[in-house]
Amino acid sequence: MEVEYLTSKDIEKYYNFIKEVFDYNVNKDRIEELIRKNKVLILKKKEIIVASLVLEEKVEYIKNQKYYILSYLGVLKEYRRKGYANKLFSKVEELVKENNINYIELNSGNQRREAYYFYRDKNFKIKDTTVFIKIY
Repeated sequence: MEVEYLTSKDIEKYYNFIKEVFDYNVNKDRIEELIRKNKVLILKKKEIIVASLVLEEKVEYIKNQKYYILSYLGVLKEYRRKGYANKLFSKVEELVKENNINYIELNSGNQRREAYYFYRDKNFKIKDTTVFIKIY
């Protein structure tokens, strides 16, 4: 099973994956936009998307650094703890080297204990920051 980039031909499968893993109803046009603007990595088993993540490339202009924002890392429930997230992450590390990326940033909810341990085991550090949000 090889890591692939999501393409337009798999939008319906990805839509179903997002709905099942995250319980989000996503506009399919937005998925097209997501594919155009970002790297969406997927793993398929028998043509079913079983794991995925999104990488958005950004630039820190003042520090002159490129970085990825990693989001929507998910694995179908019945495929968890079988190394699929690790396989995706190995591809991310290849892309980091190929594209001269300085760091990866992500947000994860405090309640997501498995994600916390996964990222910690991948040597992510908790950034000392305060996040502000204003909702309209």
